[in-house]
Amino acid sequence: MDQYTEKAMYDNADRFIELANEMSQSQSHGNIGLAIRYAAARYSAFEASLLTDKLAEEKDTQLQFFADTFTEMLQKNFEEYINIQSKNKAG
Repeated sequence: MDQYTEKAMYDNADRFIELANEMSQSQSHGNIGLAIRYAAARYSAFEASLLTDKLAEEKDTQLQFFADTFTEMLQKNFEEYINIQSKNKAG
């Protein structure tokens, strides 16, 4: 991913997080998280449908790609929050 694309991705993610934070003032974090995961799944399926005319044949490959990408991003963010929690406990 080039720097422009990466910056745009983070900027877009920040916009979604800002909206989620706003929504969490009147709804539970669990409900907001579930809605975000559902939206990501729904949009990912749409994105996959645009990438191929043979989605039924490529379903498992596409599912694995999106699952791997999500897992990698989730692991990175877990590590960031583990570090934050560690610093908060130490301080």
